[in-house]
Amino acid sequence: MQRAMLRRVEDEIRSLCKQLLAGKDDEQLMEKLVELRAALHLHIERMRARVVDYPVVIERRRQDGIPPPESPGG
Repeated sequence: MQRAMLRRVEDEIRSLCKQLLAGKDDEQLMEKLVELRAALHLHIERMRARVVDYPVVIERRRQDGIPPPESPGG
């Protein structure tokens, strides 16, 4: 299910990029830029949520001497 959500957001990002490249009207371009920014933000947040518990990330940080980030609740 999560892959499907990510794919939909990625498809929306691609579509918005195509619309931006094809657009001529400045007002419409600004609207599309706002939509693109929101879609990118959503995609980044979902990707962060997916990798937050990857053991490889935590293990690497420990090897480098950098402690893992504190959880928001702790």
